[in-house]
Amino acid sequence: MRDEYNALTRFADLDTQRHVTSRTYESFALEGRYRVLAQLGFTREKIQEEQIYLNSVSGYSKFHRQQFPGVELRVETEAFAADAGQIHWDQKILEPSGELVCHLQQLTQPVKAGVPFTLAGISGLPHGSVLYEPLPPWSGKGNRIEAQYTIPYADRDFAGKYNLASLWKIFEEGRWLFVEKIGLTYEKIVEIDTTSFYMGGICNIYGEVPAGRTLQLMTWIERIDKIRYWFRQDVLYEGKVLLSMRDEQLIVSLSRARPQRATPKFMEYIGKYVENP
Repeated sequence: MRDEYNALTRFADLDTQRHVTSRTYESFALEGRYRVLAQLGFTREKIQEEQIYLNSVSGYSKFHRQQFPGVELRVETEAFAADAGQIHWDQKILEPSGELVCHLQQLTQPVKAGVPFTLAGISGLPHGSVLYEPLPPWSGKGNRIEAQYTIPYADRDFAGKYNLASLWKIFEEGRWLFVEKIGLTYEKIVEIDTTSFYMGGICNIYGEVPAGRTLQLMTWIERIDKIRYWFRQDVLYEGKVLLSMRDEQLIVSLSRARPQRATPKFMEYIGKYVENP
């Protein structure tokens, strides 16, 4: 199954880095997935009446080109059958020129009234690599930052659940809480002339996030490789891991606006949180 449509970026999509936030692309991709369901006869009315939902299981994202407001992007969606009635989604978001902006993959489990079921009409095997994978648990090496985040009731979608864009928001908040707790303030970032850009990542979803509850965020750095490092986060509720992610970060010099290796000053802040030095 395949779908294609155009989506327009807006001023409201800009983040603190002044470019379109990653969650906007996932929202565009979500629209593409439900457009495929519409091709299969699952209209909005039928989806609501039969309580049909696409539960996210795993996801992958890679961001290639920054975007700004007023750009009409093309959203291409392909759906393939996976094991146990699950669906593998391969989605690309492109500029009018055809340049790749963002590549997303996701594994979902269709449910009807909370019970898994198989969507007829989706078949075939993915024609490219499956880029999400199970993430290893924390090894116990190094240190982690613990923080709390109360997820808003208002972030829920039409089914009263938190879709993947809302879950990405938890991880984004966790990254901000991490740098705050280690003392890497904006002033310090300017002083040491080092920041990092979010380039993409992988997430695994093990359980449903309860509405409006305070979650425990455990954040650390998996490893550093030259000009990149990888954030890891586990999201827990009542001691149970609900979500896990690995995010790729590009280390950048602020003054030169170019990638650079982790400097000794930067390592003074993050070094003890690296799991695999």
